[in-house]
Amino acid sequence: MSKVRNNFAWEIVLIACNLRLAIIILTPLIDKIGETFKLSTVQLGILTTIPLLCFGFISILISLLIKKIGTRRTIIIGLFLLMLANFFRIYTESLIFVGTLFVGVAITILNVTLPALVVDYAEEKSAFLNGLYIATSNLISALAGGVIVPLSNLVGWENAIQVFSLPTLIAGVGAILLPKKEIKLDNKVEILEKEKVWQRHAIWLLAIFMGLQSLVFYTLVAWLPSVLVNHGISPVTAGWMFAAFQMIGFPFSYVVPKLASRLKSARLTMLLLLVGYILGVGMLIVVKDNLWLLLLACLINGITTGTSFALSLYLIIVFSSSKEEVGQVSGFVQSIGYLLASSGPVIFGILKDTFNNWNTTLLCLLLVAAFTATIGLIMIGMGRQHFLRLNK
Repeated sequence: MSKVRNNFAWEIVLIACNLRLAIIILTPLIDKIGETFKLSTVQLGILTTIPLLCFGFISILISLLIKKIGTRRTIIIGLFLLMLANFFRIYTESLIFVGTLFVGVAITILNVTLPALVVDYAEEKSAFLNGLYIATSNLISALAGGVIVPLSNLVGWENAIQVFSLPTLIAGVGAILLPKKEIKLDNKVEILEKEKVWQRHAIWLLAIFMGLQSLVFYTLVAWLPSVLVNHGISPVTAGWMFAAFQMIGFPFSYVVPKLASRLKSARLTMLLLLVGYILGVGMLIVVKDNLWLLLLACLINGITTGTSFALSLYLIIVFSSSKEEVGQVSGFVQSIGYLLASSGPVIFGILKDTFNNWNTTLLCLLLVAAFTATIGLIMIGMGRQHFLRLNK
């Protein structure tokens, strides 16, 4: 049994390596892709937005696939779809869009199904494994973002993208080798048929929390370098500070699910998130021309957004009443969440153009961030019985 659990942990790591790779590697190569296929700025914007829209519109449907064929087979389909879509999307202008669409679909499948797979194979280790796969995904994504441009200069951007189909192939083979798992249904299934997940207030709050914390993260991803340059930081230095923002969340995303497995610690974590949002975004508003303080602001924002994302994914398991429900909750929460998140970069870009300064725009972001933590605190209070059940 221990050997099986260890092998499963390695498979979780392999799957986690692919959760963002095919999306992250596209952004640094966007100018080369545009030059190759003669794409306009609008077309390139659509290309980078496609996966996020898939997260929003398709997530809620994945639970139906899980219910039909099981978590293991769903994961296998997602991995091999991702491998093929990423490998073949580089050949023509049409394929770059169609392939990226299927990349978004495949990663949506993995995002929704992975929490259910963890519960199926190692429910008692769910906090550890959730932290492990979130941390792995963050680390590999950050490394890939730094490697893809030098690699593309060496072998060409097309071949560089195709290289990243190899980790997906390895994870797919590993998923096939997982032992088949017989999931025994319990008496709660009858209850779930009467009360759908979207009929519970706590699940709606979790979906809103997921969406708002993702909105804050993707808004910072889209505009943080511009904010830093506006504050007097050189573009090169701003790039390194942006990399630090992405990297610093890695260890915290691993630790948080384990720390937040009890009600009191979950409440404390949410309060610390509130403090982190106020400090991180607040410093971006008040600090000017100070490299070290702005770097500190980037690090605080990285820790806060990494922690909030890890917490939101772990709470999907906490708020699911049974193994059978995890896929449903995951699909619903991520669907609503990413639909909210996809609007963030656009809305705050419009606010910047409207106010013609970053301070007012960032103040609006700070209000959204504070509201996010407040929603989280209310949600955790409503989920008291779920924490008690999980820690019996």
